[in-house]
Amino acid sequence: MIQPVRFGIPKMETWKPDKKDIMFTNAKNIICAPIKETLNLDDESLNFFVIRPKKSYNSQDLRDHLCHVVNYFERYFDLDRELLVCMSRIKYMIDNFKGTYNYDNLVRDIGLYILGPSIKQKVIILCEYNYELDLKYKNIQAPLQYDNCHAKQLLEMSILMNFTIPLITHFAHKNRIQDIDEFILDVYDIILNMFPANMFSKLYETSYSNVSKSEYKNSVLWDKQDIRGKDTVTHSQDSVNNIILNIMPKYAFDRNIVALNYTSIAKNTSKLDCSLV
Repeated sequence: MIQPVRFGIPKMETWKPDKKDIMFTNAKNIICAPIKETLNLDDESLNFFVIRPKKSYNSQDLRDHLCHVVNYFERYFDLDRELLVCMSRIKYMIDNFKGTYNYDNLVRDIGLYILGPSIKQKVIILCEYNYELDLKYKNIQAPLQYDNCHAKQLLEMSILMNFTIPLITHFAHKNRIQDIDEFILDVYDIILNMFPANMFSKLYETSYSNVSKSEYKNSVLWDKQDIRGKDTVTHSQDSVNNIILNIMPKYAFDRNIVALNYTSIAKNTSKLDCSLV
């Protein structure tokens, strides 16, 4: 059951943290957190997560957004510092057991601890408190309809993605993982399957609907795409992956995230139409 939050907590998007509230900070290529202090160890390097392996996550905007989300969560919804402790322990394993602490170990630990029931429940409470949209997207086709439950789940997924990003990119840096997108999607797949609605299917149907309209309007040009191994299915898949990888982690409570998804799909379809000419 979702428990009520304490009175007087500011909304995330308008929160102006005091210096004492800032645990996560960032600079070019890195996210900084008090890992060595949490573990009571004398190793300054533990405090740095390298973000560089995923270029779109290494922007100033994304790093600032991630730190704001995690700081807010730690300040008001994770008073026992469960997230920080779990991140600290996994960071220690990544840094000190290279070669033995492998990909499967990391994905397992993220699933068990960062994405476990306790932190998930705290994120649900945070979202219930901050959610202010009133969505009434109507469509003849049920898979293309979005309501407030869908939007809340998307926001909850977004916050959990932000929790995992420093660990994923730092592990990729330490182990020189080349295909970072597939690695990230493996972890995000856990998040997508943590909630009742099948959001991947819904995003795919939304994308496929838009791409199919393009195919209808440009049927002659689309017929030529077979030789390149491109069709509406592959383009729809690419569009959904782009939303999951690059749009969802940037969600904010003061934006219409469903409209943001539609905009992303429309841009991808527009680029596709141009490439067909």
